[in-house]
Amino acid sequence: MRATARDLLAAKNSAVVYTCPADASVAEACRLLADRRVGALVVLEGSEVRGLFTEREVATRVVAHGLDPARTPVRDVMVREIATVPLHASVDEVELLLRRRRVRHLPVVGGRGLLGIVSLGDLARYYALRERASAEAAELR
Repeated sequence: MRATARDLLAAKNSAVVYTCPADASVAEACRLLADRRVGALVVLEGSEVRGLFTEREVATRVVAHGLDPARTPVRDVMVREIATVPLHASVDEVELLLRRRRVRHLPVVGGRGLLGIVSLGDLARYYALRERASAEAAELR
């Protein structure tokens, strides 16, 4: 059976997806990143995914341009052109999309909207667990 985005989400320590509204200030979003110890927030307008705000945007779109984090709304600096994947996307498809788009985070969406977010770290953990299970199975033979 092939593993899917659903399996990657299930393997995470938390089912919580951290989001912020597009009109939040960068300073507010950065506090949320720090408080939750995450590298990305999914930006919502209502229940619609509108973008992604990551630590990288803080460095490249806020600090590098001398913007005031307290006065700059997330919508002005978020990544708007984001890829999403459905729950049934294979792990291989997820990995290919992350690498092709050169991104670290990928929202998972379904009929009810945003369901989770997978990252390169989640993918690395999945492969490490798979290798460990394979090695343990080989020892039992």
